[in-house]
Amino acid sequence: MEKLKSKRYPRVVTFLLMSFFMAIALGSFAQQKSIKGEVTDSENVPIPGVTVLVKGTTIGTVTDMNGKYSLMVPANAQTISFSYIGMLTQEIQIAGKSVINVTLLADVIGIEEVVAVGYATRKAGEVTGSVSVVQSADIQKMQIKNVSEALRGVAGVTVLESNTPGEGATIRVRGLGTINNNDPLWVVDGVPGATVNPNNIESITILKDAASQAIYGARAANGVVLVTTKSGKKNQKAQFNINIKSGISQNSNYYHLLNAQEYGEMLWLEAKNTTGATTITNKIYGTGTAPQLFDYVYPNMGVSGSVDESKYDYLMVGEDGTDTNLITKMSKGGTDWLREADRNAKYTDVAIDLTGGSDNTMYSFQAGYLDQEGIMKWTGYKRYNLQSNITSNVTDWLEVGERIGTTYSEDTGYQTDNGESSAISWAYRMPPMIPVKDIAGNYAGTRNIMGNAQNPIFILDKNQNDIRRQFNASGNIYAKAKILPGLSVKTLFGANYYSYHSKDINYVEKGHAERGTYDYLYETGNFSRQWNWTNTIEYNKTFGSHNLSVIIGTEAIDYRFNQMYATRYDYFLKTPNYIQLSTGLQGQANSGYLTQWSLFSEFGRINYSYADRYLVEAVVRRDGSSRFAKNYRYGIFPAFSLGWRISNEPFMAGTKNWLDAMKLRGGWGTTGNDQVGGNYNSYTQFGLHVNDSFYGLNGQNGSQGSTGFYQTTFGNENVKWETTRTTNVGFDATLFKNLDVTLDVWQRRTTNMLFAKAIPQVMGQATAPSVNVGEMLNKGFDIAIGYRGSALNNELKYNVNLDVSHYKNEIVKLAGISGEVLQGSAYREQIYTRTQKGRSFPEFFGYTVEGIFQTADEAAAWPKAFGATGTYNKPGHFKYKDLNDDKVINDLDRTYIGSPHPDFTAGLNLSVTYKGFDLYALFYTSYGNDMVNYVRRFTDFVQFAGGRSYDRLYNSWGSPYLKDNTKAKLPMAESDDTQSQVVSTAFIEDASYLRLKNLKVGYDLNRVLKTKLRSLQIFGQVSNLFTITKYSGLDPEVNIGGANMGVDQGAWPTPRQILFGVNIGI
Repeated sequence: MEKLKSKRYPRVVTFLLMSFFMAIALGSFAQQKSIKGEVTDSENVPIPGVTVLVKGTTIGTVTDMNGKYSLMVPANAQTISFSYIGMLTQEIQIAGKSVINVTLLADVIGIEEVVAVGYATRKAGEVTGSVSVVQSADIQKMQIKNVSEALRGVAGVTVLESNTPGEGATIRVRGLGTINNNDPLWVVDGVPGATVNPNNIESITILKDAASQAIYGARAANGVVLVTTKSGKKNQKAQFNINIKSGISQNSNYYHLLNAQEYGEMLWLEAKNTTGATTITNKIYGTGTAPQLFDYVYPNMGVSGSVDESKYDYLMVGEDGTDTNLITKMSKGGTDWLREADRNAKYTDVAIDLTGGSDNTMYSFQAGYLDQEGIMKWTGYKRYNLQSNITSNVTDWLEVGERIGTTYSEDTGYQTDNGESSAISWAYRMPPMIPVKDIAGNYAGTRNIMGNAQNPIFILDKNQNDIRRQFNASGNIYAKAKILPGLSVKTLFGANYYSYHSKDINYVEKGHAERGTYDYLYETGNFSRQWNWTNTIEYNKTFGSHNLSVIIGTEAIDYRFNQMYATRYDYFLKTPNYIQLSTGLQGQANSGYLTQWSLFSEFGRINYSYADRYLVEAVVRRDGSSRFAKNYRYGIFPAFSLGWRISNEPFMAGTKNWLDAMKLRGGWGTTGNDQVGGNYNSYTQFGLHVNDSFYGLNGQNGSQGSTGFYQTTFGNENVKWETTRTTNVGFDATLFKNLDVTLDVWQRRTTNMLFAKAIPQVMGQATAPSVNVGEMLNKGFDIAIGYRGSALNNELKYNVNLDVSHYKNEIVKLAGISGEVLQGSAYREQIYTRTQKGRSFPEFFGYTVEGIFQTADEAAAWPKAFGATGTYNKPGHFKYKDLNDDKVINDLDRTYIGSPHPDFTAGLNLSVTYKGFDLYALFYTSYGNDMVNYVRRFTDFVQFAGGRSYDRLYNSWGSPYLKDNTKAKLPMAESDDTQSQVVSTAFIEDASYLRLKNLKVGYDLNRVLKTKLRSLQIFGQVSNLFTITKYSGLDPEVNIGGANMGVDQGAWPTPRQILFGVNIGI
């Protein structure tokens, strides 16, 4: 009996214990509840791997591949946090909710975000140099067509766009640092100079100070732009994305020119002001006291009424034995040439990509197609591209990968820009009474009528078959091995191949006043290849509060470029397919050249931090370049920088409620510029001439007329690197979790600047070498402020970013010769820009106009202008300032009269999302910069007969339409006044502007259609919606740099573009 009791007791105890623990568990379960939801980004794309954590506990999970999560939380839990690298952490109040969906916003270079810094990456919080980053999400909002547009508005970066189809832009990082090449170094996936489709970009990092640039040494003085293309993510399900946009581009501005009748009135006004005559005779407008435009114009006479069309002859002497006899019916209403030349241009851009990854292999494949018509007729650009990026962990210690892209493009038609031979220039230089075509339907022209301009419609039409084909293949293959914990080695081989072929046919315009005799063919073929081999060893170690990162490496680069050029003329047939190099009957001219250079480098960088508060970085690079003679072939470029994450100091603990992060940093370093003076400036060069050489191939030297060599360039074996020393101090701060502030103040000094040495003519015709004599100082500041927030229960989210930049350069030394100046190009014998010691590079130089003479007494009392007699001085002429007070107006009265450099530039980005809607806007402003409106030399004065401005007739001194001559905008209209066209403040205009560069509105259709697609967004976009400016030209933004910066000869205006598109994610 006792044994029976002893056996039953454990069973009872077990039952009671089980009941007790089950009661506890059930009670605990009753105190929990389920929360589920989805986490997406601002484009409504699911984010896998987001950490979802109940605040104040260790209870949490991560989102799956579809961005979904499910979590059991305690009944008393109040807040859930959602965090992900590169995104802003969000904390959401539970407040009885069972479903919580969250949209995470991208962090603006969050302190944990990885940033490319040259041959490696670092967390943004550890970077001590000055860098700016543009992420793929930002590029997606912009919907840009070329990579340079992504840099618009970035602090410290100036973008001058070219508006011809397919062209990029001139990029300047922190102004101009030299009188020579100012282009930054572009590195795409480790390959210098490679091209990339903007749809393929993951991130762009701009290195702006020497502390960050020095790792690239001799090529980094003008800034470095690092482009990283998209790649797949580990354990990412395959994602297929399609981005399609299409629309039109249209001209946004026109010149205000006179029509045909007004043009006649202007001719009568000019004649009256010039000779005093009241009865005028003109072949186009007849004879009388007022102009009367004839109906037709023969080669030598005007006719009203009917004409004998049988006398019309379009063939030249070489074609039928007699010269042309053209008959043109006048355009009584006037031809608006620019409106005839432009059009609404179609635009289509398609981009697709496939990304994904497993535990060991990540992949990304992209393809794109762009078809962009130019706003000028018969111009266009097409681009096709492919990109393949694969990374694979072959073992747990070996990673291999490739990033290879190809691009093929064609741009067609007549695309000359910002020059007297551009279609824009011909459009404002053609007289308005000439129609597009003559009575026989052939293109009309200025021959035997008026002026010397070419018919821009003829130029555009007849050059529509001109084509420029380009092919680029670039990329890299690499292997990275982990040797020991923290120690890895990497080898990367990159290559960049480029080919270019152009075919341009110049047809004779028979109606042109200065026509030629034959149709010409020009063909060019360019081929280049470059390879780079980079080997690095990287070591990273954390021990206690110390963190050490070291990278050392070598890099070899070899570049080779070939060009072949050929011309022919005199063709039997005019069809484009017939006009080939083999069918031209005359002018068989061929030429070509080869150039090459190489670079070998050793580099290293050490990063050290203590307690995540004190940061130190030291960099050194040694470059050897074939561009320099052996005595100066190698250059060493060191840099160092310090950082103090003051917000991590214990004594700052009381600021955590408002100061999230703050870092002070400063750096100094040197970089170089070897892209100066060509590849052979160190060497004396010789060329070959068939019959004009002193050094004959047959050994008979000393007599001109031999076939052989002649000296083309004097070499300078003592030439050195241009060296730039930069100092940068700045700070980065995040306040109240949503306000980011970055400030950089910088100074860079370029020494050993190359300048072409003047040599006596007795030395011969060989080009002078460049010598190291110049010095330039450049200084400024960059400010970036970003604010992000939400409202309406987190349904409205917004981001505002403001970037402001200022720079100023000064020539400290130019050539060691007192009074030495550097001038820009001559435009019709007038030079508008120059610089010298103590001035900026470049500035405008000329006379100062103080007004217009109103009376003869005023003119007589003024210092005599342009000659001892002072005949220029009279009522209606400009009143030039006597700068040196010597009572004579001459060259000594010229001074610096304006600057193309802005006082500051600024970009304002605004991004808003609300219930599936998203809005993006980019405003850009440039303030304080001047422009030379060279176009007005043709339209306001009498350079040649051609288009004339509204002001020439209605607002010139003495105009019958102007009641008060003191309000005249222009001097008296005369037919022989050339002295009023000298370079002066009359041509300098304020080119400050504010432009809405981009406005995009989109909507997430998945909110209403409930599709199974990962994302489905439609959008509409307008680029360059409006521009506010005082500048009277077509566009205040002209893409021209160097010594001619700020001279507008009639550049293509920035088009207004209207697009609609769809983004589909599968």
